[in-house]
Amino acid sequence: MSNRHLFHPDGRPVKVGDEVTSFRGEKYIVTGWEKTGRNRVYTTGGEYFVSVFDLTWDKPNAPAS
Repeated sequence: MSNRHLFHPDGRPVKVGDEVTSFRGEKYIVTGWEKTGRNRVYTTGGEYFVSVFDLTWDKPNAPAS
């Protein structure tokens, strides 16, 4: 499987060091993500499903209009 990339809800690519906010309002810093198919992102708060932070794989969400 090829490397996958994550995107923020506004379409920006996720980078290590980015701040993300969970659906509960908790703020964490991204430390990495699973690039081989597991649906996980690693943060200073632990390992989470990417949906906890409204992130998407491989292509950005359509920008809000």
